[in-house]
Parts: sequence; C-alpha cells; structure tokens
Amino acid sequence: MEAFDLARKLAYAGTHSPVPFRTGPEFTNSVPGVPVCSMIRLFVPREHWSLEKVQVAAKEVCRVLGSNSQFDVGFAVAGKMRYDADRPASGDTARLMKMDTHDRRVLLRIAGRVGDMTYQARFPQLSFEQTGEDFWRSLYAPGAAKDPAQL
Repeated sequence: MEAFDLARKLAYAGTHSPVPFRTGPEFTNSVPGVPVCSMIRLFVPREHWSLEKVQVAAKEVCRVLGSNSQFDVGFAVAGKMRYDADRPASGDTARLMKMDTHDRRVLLRIAGRVGDMTYQARFPQLSFEQTGEDFWRSLYAPGAAKDPAQL
C-alpha cells in the first residue's frame, strides 16, 4: 500500500481507536531527533503514552492493516505544537514492524531508558509478549530524511 493511502486509512482508524492516534500524509518520513525512520508515523497523545496503551494502538494498526500486509510504522508522542520535517519531536518512540507478508509475527519495539524493549505478537490473537532488549534506534540529523521532491 502506498504511504499516502496508508496514512489516510490509519488517520481514520485513529479517530475510532480505544487509544486515539493521529497521522497524515505529512508524517510519512522521519524528523530530526526522532529515532524512527519508518514508512509512516503515528502520534499518540501524551496522556495515552504507556506500554499498555501503545500496545493497544499497535493492535489496532495490525487489525486495520491485516495479517497479509507488510508495514513499518513509527509511534511518537503527540504534543500541542504541530510537527513538521524541520523540527525535532519527542524522543518517546515505538516502532511496529511486519516485514514478511507470509510471516504472522509482528514486532513492537518501545524505546526505554537504557535499552529498547522488544515485544512480539502473532496474528490473529495479537497478544504482545516481551522477547528481550534491542538497540534498533539511531538518531537522524536534520536533512537526513527528505521528501523525494526536495532532492
């Protein structure tokens, strides 16, 4: 699915999710200071940012996209200001990944203070279980991720 269509589908789902999230076509690449470079980013309000609630939002994303899809979705904390590609955003992040359309496993990585915790779930139950620590993050400098039209 094209990132723009994915953004529209997830924006609609976010308004009906038990843990609300928002996104849009302008959030299809990373921003400086956010350790997520994924195909699309979702923003979860600060009051809903917890392990349990991020897992609920991740389950909702999985439910909407389905078990035969392939995706890489970043989560960040939504603030009161509007984000854009030239401004740093929150360092509280998570990343939901399903790289193989034939594999029923989904990985959820949530940034921690020391290491990043990794959780795994399988379709159709989507019950996330901790599988260990990981160091998947890296920070991107301003200008590292650009709109292809800017190249």
